[in-house]
Amino acid sequence: MRYLSEKITCYIIKTGAISDEWYEVYQYGFQIGLEMLSCMVVCCGISIYLHMIPEFIVFIVIFILLRSYAGGIHLNTFFRCFLCSVTVQIMVLLFNKKYIFSFPVAWVIILSGAILILKEAPVESINRELEDNEKRHCKKVTRNILIIIILFSAVCTLVRMRDIVSLISLTVLQVLFSQYMGIIKYKFERKSGDRE
Repeated sequence: MRYLSEKITCYIIKTGAISDEWYEVYQYGFQIGLEMLSCMVVCCGISIYLHMIPEFIVFIVIFILLRSYAGGIHLNTFFRCFLCSVTVQIMVLLFNKKYIFSFPVAWVIILSGAILILKEAPVESINRELEDNEKRHCKKVTRNILIIIILFSAVCTLVRMRDIVSLISLTVLQVLFSQYMGIIKYKFERKSGDRE
């Protein structure tokens, strides 16, 4: 992905759309975009194979929104991140296909998960430490996203879409787990960095 993002950035610089001083910013942006796109295409393909496109859409929208602002674990290589993302999505979709939580169980997970996600948000990584104003902004957006998720879950409950409410609870649980793994990784990397 790095090679392709470098080629795209060089082409844009040659066309005069951006100056050389923005090379690193654009190259990094294209690399992240290409990595996310490739992961999304594979995950979408898997959901088509599993005949779970609506479930994929619900999962991916909630997951991306929460992870973008609440944070979570960030793995050090694209391959690890790609493998982890695809595995997590398959596990969540397959689990929800086989075991659908009852409304009370799903709601306990959604509400307690929302409280804990908001409490920990935003989770930092060693490569992206946040300033105080960024932390406040991320926490506020996370709160708003969680309110929307709770309202969406309420609508799904009213129309008796138990499988979707169950999927929402699993997605919230997965984001919460990712946050705690991210906190542990961040503390470990900070300690390792302090020793050097």
